[in-house]
Amino acid sequence: MRVVKLALISFVVFFVLLTAISMLLPSTVIVSRAANFTGSKDSVYAKVADFSQWKNWIAGIDTSGMEVTNNGTVLQFKGSKVTLVKRNNETIETVWQTGEGTPMKGEFNFITQPNASHFTLQWAFTQKIKWYPWEKFASIVSDKALGPFMEKSLDILKLTTEQQLR
Repeated sequence: MRVVKLALISFVVFFVLLTAISMLLPSTVIVSRAANFTGSKDSVYAKVADFSQWKNWIAGIDTSGMEVTNNGTVLQFKGSKVTLVKRNNETIETVWQTGEGTPMKGEFNFITQPNASHFTLQWAFTQKIKWYPWEKFASIVSDKALGPFMEKSLDILKLTTEQQLR
């Protein structure tokens, strides 16, 4: 009985300690990648704004299971759902939902400079993290999980866009 009591008290103290440490971690995590493009912003904007074009540049989209619905505002693939929230000349905002997980805000920002021959496309994911210690600690690896996917997709987009310019 004494061992069970010690184990129970140790578990509670360990959980409270982990929860206290996790409170020091941020409740919002932003993963961002950017790429510079030469030429017209319009051709890149068209590929990003049109979900049916994503199969040509988003890394890992299985085109056999890809479906665009609701007049082009919802994209579903591999158990993921991307919903268009807002679109204007400088920004495209989406919400990404994978399974039963917490939705993430995805944002594409087109950054231009006056009289410049290039522009920058910034892609950012914003996650709101609950207070649960396991979610807070899991958020530490968000950059390592999302970053390579985002970099590869932007590289493909840049390559296909620049090939069309030639």
